[in-house]
Amino acid sequence: MIRRVWSDLATFKEARFDAGFNVVLADTAEDSKETESTNGLGKTTLIRIIHFCLGSDLARDKALNHPDLAGVTFGLDLQLGEALVTVSRNTATPKEIVVSKSLVEALSIERKALDDEMVAISLDDWKWVLSERFFPFARTQPGTYQPSFRDIAGYLMRVGKPAFTDPQLSFQGQPGASKRLTLSFLLGLNWGLQRSILDQIANRGHLKDASKLRRTAESSGDQKSIGELEAERVTLETLLRTKQKEVEAFNVREDYRDLEANLGAIDRQLHDTINENFADTRLRDYYLQSTTEVPEADRARPLAILQDAGAIFKEEALRTLGEVASFHEQVYRNRKEFLQGEIARLSDAINERNERTDQLSKEKQRLLGVLRTSGAIDTLIALQRTHTDLNARHQVLLSQIDERKAVDRKSDEIAAGIARDKTLLKSDLEDRREAIDEVRALFAEYTQVLYGRPGRLGVDVGPEGYSFSFTIDREGSDGVDQMVVFCFDLTVASVWAKRGQGFLALIHDSSLFADVDPRQYAAALKLAAENSEKYGFQYICCLNVGSLPRDHFADFDIEPFVRLRLTDKGPEGRLLGKQLPPREKNAA
Repeated sequence: MIRRVWSDLATFKEARFDAGFNVVLADTAEDSKETESTNGLGKTTLIRIIHFCLGSDLARDKALNHPDLAGVTFGLDLQLGEALVTVSRNTATPKEIVVSKSLVEALSIERKALDDEMVAISLDDWKWVLSERFFPFARTQPGTYQPSFRDIAGYLMRVGKPAFTDPQLSFQGQPGASKRLTLSFLLGLNWGLQRSILDQIANRGHLKDASKLRRTAESSGDQKSIGELEAERVTLETLLRTKQKEVEAFNVREDYRDLEANLGAIDRQLHDTINENFADTRLRDYYLQSTTEVPEADRARPLAILQDAGAIFKEEALRTLGEVASFHEQVYRNRKEFLQGEIARLSDAINERNERTDQLSKEKQRLLGVLRTSGAIDTLIALQRTHTDLNARHQVLLSQIDERKAVDRKSDEIAAGIARDKTLLKSDLEDRREAIDEVRALFAEYTQVLYGRPGRLGVDVGPEGYSFSFTIDREGSDGVDQMVVFCFDLTVASVWAKRGQGFLALIHDSSLFADVDPRQYAAALKLAAENSEKYGFQYICCLNVGSLPRDHFADFDIEPFVRLRLTDKGPEGRLLGKQLPPREKNAA
């Protein structure tokens, strides 16, 4: 339990608490004006100081992080069994905690001795120490999430209005998974199985997000579908088989380059031979055409031409004309013989080249056959490199396909795992009926005292594991939601105290009672006083004197339980002994 809340701030009003029921009362001074208020005197700040000493995040605490409190030390004295231990923390060095050596001497953590009684440890180690000291049964295997002391402290010491609107909520914006897991722990349910379901749901969410991104990429063309990847796989495998056969059939020849050179020379010879044959064939065809166009020689024709021209020849000139006719006949004969000779010569040359073309073509085919079945070593290396590249692409493709299919299988496995764990959770809930009935009975008892009718605390198994419901049949009454929170918290504290486990202290701020009907307000305070004594836990409540339902207290006297009285009589009546000025707008 908490014995003392203190500070090295000279003006700080120290608070001392006892077992059972304790009240921090914001009172009014005798000469207070009506315009003064008991709000803002330090009730909530006191709870924040307790949280601060028990490992809360200073950066999120606007009050204790105020510049005027820089370098201030706050501390707690805790009664743990027969031992009284001390813990303190300075706002200037929030990552360091000073604790009694006796509290940590049996634990394997780093520490710095300050004197014979006190040591300094890190904030992270202090959080672990608190979890180990008060909730060791929450320990699990390394790397897995478990309810920590800080998670549970948010329900045992609620701060801020949102924390008093719903029993399941310890701070505004709290994730559903955190609420479900911590409540299952507080109520003694199978939180380990609940955590397993939440982990699987989180994994399923990650898979869904990844699948959504993938489908978006597929629809935009940035990524291929499984069907397209499978089609690409078939194409690659066909190419791989072809290249593999080429590699296996490849024959390395040392004279490969000579063979390539010979093949080039043959190609050039074939080209030249074919070109020459083409030219000679055209010339021979021309000569053949000319032989058909040359007439037979006619000896009388030259004379007839001259006579037709009207020439008169002397006798002695006729012999000369005969010679002309003979010459004409000889010219015709010589031209025919020339054409026939040229045709024969060209035909022989063409036939000879055709034979050479046939020989060159056969040699070319032979070389091509050799080259097709063999090659140079660098050609083989290039072929093997191509095969290797294709194989690498194939392996990457197979990995992509396997990964896609694995995601689909994982999604199915997760769905099956969640269904299996939910079935186990239902069976486990049935096995824990007696323990859950104890919780239900206490909640019903406390709500019966407040409203005359028992409320219902429901525990079921839904899509995400445990689901909880809290019902009081008094719709329309002021502050019913707050009293649901009160009854739940009192139930949890009573159960833990009955089992002798956990941090046996429950703290409520005045916000819890702000809108509550005076009758239920009075009944709640008496209920807390009775049951904190009955079950052996410490209950601390911060109240405003002006809202106390004294008319409904009957024989209940709150004064003996007032451990700290704050007043509106100037700064000295406040918890800190001074009023903190408003922060500047650009202040952290």
